[in-house]
Amino acid sequence: MTSLSAEEFKALQNEEVQLLDSRPTNDFASSVIANSVNASLNGSYEYMASSIFNKEEHLVVICEEGREGESLLRLESEGFTDISTFNFNTWKDNETLSIGRCKAKDAHKYVDVMKDVSNAEDWEVLHVKGVKSVPLIDLIDDFSSISNGDVLYCGNGHKSMAAASFLRTRGIKVKDIIGGLSAMLVDAPELEI
Repeated sequence: MTSLSAEEFKALQNEEVQLLDSRPTNDFASSVIANSVNASLNGSYEYMASSIFNKEEHLVVICEEGREGESLLRLESEGFTDISTFNFNTWKDNETLSIGRCKAKDAHKYVDVMKDVSNAEDWEVLHVKGVKSVPLIDLIDDFSSISNGDVLYCGNGHKSMAAASFLRTRGIKVKDIIGGLSAMLVDAPELEI
C-alpha cells in the first residue's frame, strides 16, 4: 500500500478524519500532529485503537517508515476496513505539538492530581494508593473526571499516552508519567503502591 502524500494527508486532516499515530510514545509525545491520538504498536495497539476509534469511519494511521504493513494488518484483524497510512517522515517540515511528561522519580509530586487509566482489573491488582481509577475504555465516553493539569499513568505508559492525546483533541491538557507504574515501582520507592 502506498502512503499518503503530505498534500493528501492535509486534505484528509481538514476533513477531520480519524488520525491514529502508531509511533512509540516517546517519539509521539515530542512531535504530535494536531488532532492525532497515539496508540503505539509497542503497546496494546489493537485494544487502544478499538477503544478510541470508530471502525466504520475512515482512519489514517500515522506510522514510522517500514511499519505501515504491521499497522494495517493488526487493525484489519480487529475489523477496521477503511484505512490509509501516512509516513511521519513526510511531515518533518510541518508544525507539531508536544504532550507534557513527568519522570517516574518525580511522581510523588503529582499524587493529588494523578489518575490511573489502566484496565479496572489491573488497577485492582496494583495502583498508587489514593489514586482514582479512570480506565481508558471508560474515559473515551466520559472524561468529566479529568481536568487540565491532571497527570495520567497506566502499567507501562502506553494507555496513558493514548488517553493524554485523546483528551488533547477534546481541549484538555494533561501529562503522563514516562514508563507508568512499572517505572514508578523502580524510581519512586516512596510512593505507596
